[in-house]
This record gives sequence, C-alpha cells and structure tokens, in this order.
Amino acid sequence: MVVALQFLHSKGIIHRDLKPENILIDKDGHIKICDFGIAEENIIGQRRTIGLAGTPGYRAPEILSYEDYNAAVDWWSFGVTMYEMATGVLPFSASGSIQKQRLVIIMKPPNYPCDMSEEMLDLLPKLLEIKEVERIGLNGNIREHAFYSTINWEDLENQRLKTPFQPEMPPLDDFEEYSTMFSPQSFNERNKLKDFSEVDPNWNWQE
Repeated sequence: MVVALQFLHSKGIIHRDLKPENILIDKDGHIKICDFGIAEENIIGQRRTIGLAGTPGYRAPEILSYEDYNAAVDWWSFGVTMYEMATGVLPFSASGSIQKQRLVIIMKPPNYPCDMSEEMLDLLPKLLEIKEVERIGLNGNIREHAFYSTINWEDLENQRLKTPFQPEMPPLDDFEEYSTMFSPQSFNERNKLKDFSEVDPNWNWQE
C-alpha cells in the first residue's frame, strides 16, 4: 500500500476515497488500489484542492473542516484502514453530522489495544496525526519506520517478495468463455414462452 500511494502521489494524484472496499488483491497477493472516480490530479508541490470527498469514517480532519488539502488525506485514510484491519473497527465514529465527526476526531483519540505490536502502536498515531504537516507519509520517510524494518523495498516494488496471502484463484485458462450476443437459437427459445412478460402485472404505471 505504501508503494502504491507513493507512486500515485509522485504523479500528482490523490485518491481521496481510500478504504478497504477500494483495495484489491491480485492472484499473486499484490495490492491494487481501485475506484479513482473522485481522485484529484495535478496536486504537486504547493498545489492543493478543496471539497468534501471520501467515505464517512475515513475522511481526514482537514476535509471535514472544509479546508484546502493535499496528499496527506490519503495517509490519514491509510491509517484508518490499517487500524480497522488490526482491530476490526473504525478508530472514529462515522455517524452524525460533518461537524460531529470532526469533533470526535479532535476530542476523542482512538483506543489502541495493548496487544498491538510496539511498532504499530508507534506508527498508527503518526498516520492519524491531526496536523497534516506532521503526518507521516507526507512528513518524513514512512519506509524508514520500524514497522517496515523487515521490508526490502526494491524487491517489493519489483514484486519479488513472497506475499503473505495468495487468493485461491484458478488459472485464467480455466474460465469458460461466454458469448454476450444473443444467438438465433436463444431468440427462438425465448419465442416459445407464450404470454411471457417481464413487467410485474401488479405495477400500476399510472401512479
């Protein structure tokens, strides 16, 4: 995930809706980020953007404050996702108004379970840092954090590392090919269904 985010940000792209539903795993167990429908481009250097975006519970405080922002919002969402993966719950409530969600972030720091590793206990608060200029990912080199001390980044970028999880997917050749076109045979088969209608007979179209 770190590699994917750094690549996007190097191209001036911020995702703005990073969450588990937008993270895919390919057949070899490598992470892929998807759904760039609300991504913002050309956010390079001092350039910033503005506007409410993202999913409740994953939005950075600067988004909730209607301030202009940069790639730091993705690192916040990454921290939320990481916390959720580790605990099974969101670190902050996703309910209530925008103002209430913002106040919860400011007034109620997340609970960090004592069984978390020391490295994760150190990393998560740095990702969930309210001040964006101090948030790791944007500030400092996240690759150098102790949580990633066992990672060979060059091997990871070149997909030479064995992934911890690999989906049990059959080879592509095992999938049958289905035609999306209607054949004359299928059309004739359908014509045999006398008095067939796809409209609910109880539907009153005049209402």
